Amino acid sequence: MNSKTVFIFAFFSAVLMYGCASPSYTVETEPGGAKIIKGLFDRDVFKNDTLCSWFKYNYDSYALDSASIIEMKPLLNEFHFIVVLGTWCGDSKREVPKQLKIFDVAGVAENKIMIFGVDRSKKSPDGTTDKYNVLRVPTLIVMKGGEEVGRIVENPRTSQEKDLLHLLQK
Repeated sequence: MNSKTVFIFAFFSAVLMYGCASPSYTVETEPGGAKIIKGLFDRDVFKNDTLCSWFKYNYDSYALDSASIIEMKPLLNEFHFIVVLGTWCGDSKREVPKQLKIFDVAGVAENKIMIFGVDRSKKSPDGTTDKYNVLRVPTLIVMKGGEEVGRIVENPRTSQEKDLLHLLQK
């Protein structure tokens, strides 16, 4: 098998395992009280106010660019998304709720989104961050057919919606 075939098989195997298996994450509390979620986890974790008290406010208060979402909706079925964040990171706390709200309003199925938490070293316990060369958080990786189309790292250039739409139109 060539490397592209192996990559596609590995990615879709991971997606299938994510959809069928329980998330595998740990929670560490730093001496200052910050909660760090490490590993693969699902959206329900964001509903836990003791872990992610910042999520609901940032999600609810984000005003969407509806025009961009309308444009991206017909394109989204072909893509999968990998979100790598640090629950300790200010950029992640600000940007990931926006990204997930965009996905929700655009109708992206939960099984098309994989969420990984990392510690301050930006390393995931299962090697995902090494595999995808994640150096900063948050990183949103857009995948199509098992290959990376592009990514939004830390802050979008224009806006989450416009940057994501640009990647989907590549």
